Amino acid sequence: MRQLEFVVVRSRENISKVVAPLAKNMAAFKELVFEVDESGDKDKMEMFADALPKQQKMLMESGLLIIPFFRQQTHPLLKPVEQSSLNYFASAWCALENMLLAATAEGLGTVFHIPVSDEAEKIKKIVNAPEGYEFTCLLTMGYPAENAFLPKQKEINAADRIHFNNW
Repeated sequence: MRQLEFVVVRSRENISKVVAPLAKNMAAFKELVFEVDESGDKDKMEMFADALPKQQKMLMESGLLIIPFFRQQTHPLLKPVEQSSLNYFASAWCALENMLLAATAEGLGTVFHIPVSDEAEKIKKIVNAPEGYEFTCLLTMGYPAENAFLPKQKEINAADRIHFNNW
């Protein structure tokens, strides 16, 4: 759909201003993480609880923050009238996925934060985004720290999730 614009934020001072709205929500969200989970997946929730403070720290300490914006031209993002109303949003996530793959190919680690609560509106004001634009997430990338803790990943067998002709 090519309705994409990217705000690239450099320097810790500027990044600190942009991510400031996350601090309050991150603290509250970490407390709620186990209460709101309906999956019963203990590993997933432990990984999530471990990741939240790290995510905020990585965003705050990075030298680069990318905010992928898209223009939501037809219907409000959270009130689509049909699936195709989400095409702009889907295109933005496709662009983000390409950025994640390119970063990985270069040996970079990435962290992204999907805005919750009032974060999106506050961040849009901070970066002076025009009316009608939304963003998918805050994205940072860089070289992973040596000996960084890697939480247990859920193991899956891809062959078990591929179905031919029908489920």
